[in-house]
Amino acid sequence: MSSKKLTVQVRNNINTKNMTEEEWLEVRRYSIGGSDAGAILGFNKYESPFSLYQKKLYPELFEQDLSDNEFIYWGNTLEDIVAKEFERRTGKKVRRHNSMMYHKDPEYNFMSANVDRVVIGEKAILECKTASEYKREEWKDDNVPASYMAQCYHYLAVTGYERAYIAVLIGGNHFVWTTIERDEEIIESIMQTEKDFWDNHILKEIPPEADGSVATAETLNKLWQETTDNEVSFDDQQAAHFKALQAENKIIKEAKDRKMYHENKIKEMLGDSEVGASSQYRATWKPQTSIRLDTKRLKKERPELFDEYAKESKSRPLKVKEI
Repeated sequence: MSSKKLTVQVRNNINTKNMTEEEWLEVRRYSIGGSDAGAILGFNKYESPFSLYQKKLYPELFEQDLSDNEFIYWGNTLEDIVAKEFERRTGKKVRRHNSMMYHKDPEYNFMSANVDRVVIGEKAILECKTASEYKREEWKDDNVPASYMAQCYHYLAVTGYERAYIAVLIGGNHFVWTTIERDEEIIESIMQTEKDFWDNHILKEIPPEADGSVATAETLNKLWQETTDNEVSFDDQQAAHFKALQAENKIIKEAKDRKMYHENKIKEMLGDSEVGASSQYRATWKPQTSIRLDTKRLKKERPELFDEYAKESKSRPLKVKEI
């Protein structure tokens, strides 16, 4: 695996108005952007410091066809609607800012910002978001998800602006907006964390330590799809992970057993009743029917049909046993 080395260079603002999605992503790879901030700070469940590092250095391994991604499509399509609704509700005016901006301080010139809108007559930006109905609680009482908070503070760091407005359309029918004022202490902390990530990982090509996130697991699986039949030896410090994994597996099994015990006791109490309730809880145990494809029978009786619709998937399961 060879990385496309990211070097220290002076970055000037870049006009993004006529850029394709691919061109924009390539430019963005050479800096730390607003959506990267949450990952570096550990606030983004879809991206970890480890996975972000690998995508910056080995982008060809993580290329995705996003043309059919409904979430991205509707997010982009509804951005203008969210901006217009923000204007209607606040009386403020906003405009697009078709530019990739960089921090003016040479020490932090690796920090970039591509904001959704700037607010006319204020030193402020507007970020436009969409969210599913399941995310409503995350936005309740002027709350903003941590990853988006990090993104806004990152943009304030790069632009030097005083505040960020963030507006979101939830479930297609619930609109909220709030204000994030500039906080020098928070901004300084974010800048230092990002600088450490850039200087000590990206520029030195030293990956951050793998963590326990799904994003890191998926990245490791992507990185090492091609294998050899070599065997490696681990020292005692490395082997401690084996012992820890076995201990965690035991805890999980015991927890599953305890969970099943309580489920079985509730079923025993319900008997033939479909519903049971206490002063605080309500339980249902109702019959339901599901249809599943009998793949073994299909393969045996209609092999040509099975072959036509079968989809091959590759995996690399990790198995650990004591010897």
